[in-house]
Amino acid sequence: MIKGLPARVVLTMVVLGTIAAGCSTKEPGDASAGTTTSTTTDQASPTTSTKPSGSGDSLADFDECEVLNSIAPQLNLTDIEVVIGETCGASVSTTASVAVKGHPDLGLDDVVPGGQQSDITIGSRKAKMVKQSTTQTSCLIAVEATPTSRVDVAGSANASLDEACAAATAVATAIEPKLPK
Repeated sequence: MIKGLPARVVLTMVVLGTIAAGCSTKEPGDASAGTTTSTTTDQASPTTSTKPSGSGDSLADFDECEVLNSIAPQLNLTDIEVVIGETCGASVSTTASVAVKGHPDLGLDDVVPGGQQSDITIGSRKAKMVKQSTTQTSCLIAVEATPTSRVDVAGSANASLDEACAAATAVATAIEPKLPK
């Protein structure tokens, strides 16, 4: 278990990331598993990422943990840490958590179908909400950064689907102005 995040939430984030990212058949060859590392970051301390901070010209410059740290006081986020690769997670409350992952090469059209999908708007951007994408109480908000890139905010809650979607929507709304235009 990763500090502050229950194993169920971390597993949901991993599965949500897999579903949201999808698979590609554009490149032939053998698939191989990558390595993952985990680093812990407190709300008050900066991350040690090698990526530049958010608001760059490209989503490749987007630093998930730095952006979560920047909105932490606004949304009372705690336990901000890298959970898988570059996916950054945070606790929203004692019963809800979120994970944020930038996809510089995947647009909204690449969100893998599943759950209850609907088109929504976050700030001034197109987005998709996927309710019950992996569990009864998981929710994914995919926000368009550019026509060919997006940021996914996955919410998971112990109590209800509404709580998961509210947490994911609040985080997506708070980070939307930090995304490249």
